[in-house]
Amino acid sequence: MSGRRLVAITAAAGGIGLAIAEALAERGYDVVLSDIDADKGEREARRLGARFRRCDVREPAEIEALLEGLDPLYGLVNNAGIAGPTAPVPEIAPAAWREVLDANLTAAFLACRIAAPRMIAAGEGAIVNMGSVAGRVGFAGRAPYCASKWGLLGLTATLARELGPSGVRVNAVLPGSVRGERMRGVIERFARSRGITVAEAEDYYLRRQATGRFVEPREVAETVAFLLGDSARSITGQFIGVDGGFE
Repeated sequence: MSGRRLVAITAAAGGIGLAIAEALAERGYDVVLSDIDADKGEREARRLGARFRRCDVREPAEIEALLEGLDPLYGLVNNAGIAGPTAPVPEIAPAAWREVLDANLTAAFLACRIAAPRMIAAGEGAIVNMGSVAGRVGFAGRAPYCASKWGLLGLTATLARELGPSGVRVNAVLPGSVRGERMRGVIERFARSRGITVAEAEDYYLRRQATGRFVEPREVAETVAFLLGDSARSITGQFIGVDGGFE
């Protein structure tokens, strides 16, 4: 990689997003972190020698403000997302459905819509969308989340076709069960919905991964860093699982 390529990452104050920011900062990228948690985001950005911009991706105007003036923008990592409710479809309120789709799918569409023309003009760029194993399998009780992640793969494949001739690559990373606060919340809600203990719910998720262990955030981050780099310049329109053999 030559020079300091500029990459923006959403939801980067913790978890997978922060691990991605760390991996990219170590590789010499000019990193812009964004998150709704301004205090933590600014603190982590200072630690990494990066920049921070507050952004709630459910607000289109904030996505525009995040990317305003970031030129030349080489990379975009659409990492933000929410888990949403755990309930059967008849029990899910339309407002909850819309909230998940807005955060997990529409936000990525809007960010790509803003970033793509800049990357086309530069003649290079890379977008990584954070998918999920829920984008290729069904999960009872997780309809909004699954629908958003399946939709994200369609967006990724379409953008790869549209932007490829301009030297811009678009891929998706599909983590499995990743160790961290968000996964703990998913497991707890799953346990309540099934009337089982948290330990039993955790065992259920671990048994679905061939490795029998949770994915570490850094493992996802390393894959994202590879997809942004020059070694992946012929990789586009792909859905890369970092899921421990989840099925």
